[in-house]
Amino acid sequence: MLSALFGLIAVTEVVLLGLVIAMRRRHPDWALTLLILVILALIWDNTVIAVGATVGEGDTLEALSYPRYITHGLLVPLLIMVGVGLGRRHGVRSLAGRAAPAAFGALTVALIVAGIYLDIIDLDLEPTRYADTLRYTNAASHGAPIPAVVTILVLIGIGATLLIRTRWPWLLAGAVAMFVAAGLGALAFWTGNIGELLLILSIWWTAAHSVRSAQLTSA
Repeated sequence: MLSALFGLIAVTEVVLLGLVIAMRRRHPDWALTLLILVILALIWDNTVIAVGATVGEGDTLEALSYPRYITHGLLVPLLIMVGVGLGRRHGVRSLAGRAAPAAFGALTVALIVAGIYLDIIDLDLEPTRYADTLRYTNAASHGAPIPAVVTILVLIGIGATLLIRTRWPWLLAGAVAMFVAAGLGALAFWTGNIGELLLILSIWWTAAHSVRSAQLTSA
């Protein structure tokens, strides 16, 4: 059943990817480009877990698993800049100008470097079974993934700002859902993947809302 759930999550993310690409073509935006990269990484992650038990333990599944961790470490912090871009599109004054994007950009780079150090350099994969799933996990992992946690907290802050300024609650809701799901991941790892899906869904919905608002303003 869990393998099917991961397959369903992957399919849903493929649909979201198509929606984001379509939006990006109609309304070019660097934030949407970064979002596309993150969604591609999540699709790979969920697909590999979904087919893990079918592929079976061995070199093939291990090779497919390395990109899961590499892309996670490199790309997840990019969601900070996606959030900054969405905030700017919604007219958040504190994110206007060059100073805020530069500061958040520096934070993003720092988190990527930390992710490389914590999750990639010492990557040590070992097979792990859970229910009907088979996946390779990082035996060298210690504690919570700091770059991901910081990324979620920044998105919660941006989401709260959007709620206060524009009464748009969904980015905050998605980020909080991701934070809660990540916490529950210690008990059931699949909750984190559901949280990621909810977060990406909330980001896409927020981006779509900004497009509609801009169209209404220019009409």
